Amino acid sequence: MLCFEKKKPVIGMVHLLPLPGSPDFDSMDKIVDRALKDVKKLVDGGIDGLIVENYGDTPFNEKVSKMTVASLSSVCKKIQDDIEVPIGINVLRNDWKSALSISKALDLSFIRINVYTGCCLTEMGLIQGEAGEISRFKKKHDIKAHVFADIHVKHSKKIYPESLKKDAIESTKRGRADALIVTGDRTGSEVDMEELEEVKKMVDVPLFVGSGVNRNNVSKLLSRSDGVIIGTHLKKDGKTVKPVSEKRVREFTEKVRKEHR
Repeated sequence: MLCFEKKKPVIGMVHLLPLPGSPDFDSMDKIVDRALKDVKKLVDGGIDGLIVENYGDTPFNEKVSKMTVASLSSVCKKIQDDIEVPIGINVLRNDWKSALSISKALDLSFIRINVYTGCCLTEMGLIQGEAGEISRFKKKHDIKAHVFADIHVKHSKKIYPESLKKDAIESTKRGRADALIVTGDRTGSEVDMEELEEVKKMVDVPLFVGSGVNRNNVSKLLSRSDGVIIGTHLKKDGKTVKPVSEKRVREFTEKVRKEHR
């Protein structure tokens, strides 16, 4: 499916420590060390792909600085040199141009875009989807990375389209997203199962669950979607800011293998 070899792929989040230029930045050595250790635990534990994200750069800007782009590119390259699974990138809060540029330079498999179509109210203000500009930028620069688009993304309130179903249709039929991501309200919160089922019936592109995935609910989520993106549950003590737990990764992927492969 798309860039993944396995059916029902599990994509692990690589939450980077604060990058240069962000308020809590410490050192690049610490960023790289944490990232590579987390990646090794995820991949050795059976995760099928990764999304690298500047998670520690709060408070976010809609567009990031050149310093952030350079730092993200550097860390992604080091990760890329160590593994062979597909890698995607999400440049928070919604800097698709930087994400696509990094994906072109490093030949990454996909990017994640939080606001792809419509408008969202967020903690940092109004974010406008730019599907048309994104598609034309990809065409102009011959970028092969797939676009994974969030619909009604967490930490936001959608203004248009108002409903999740309408957002799904707009993002795929007119927006031409390659895959969709459904999330709960916040990082780590579960999706609405009825809404997930409704969206799955309406779209003909892969549908991923992007928040609230854990060992207890993964079976029902995968039965209603094409794959999952998981971060918080695989961390020590289930805390998003902590390092990845090798034990949690292996327990999670073992359950997925037994029930869905």
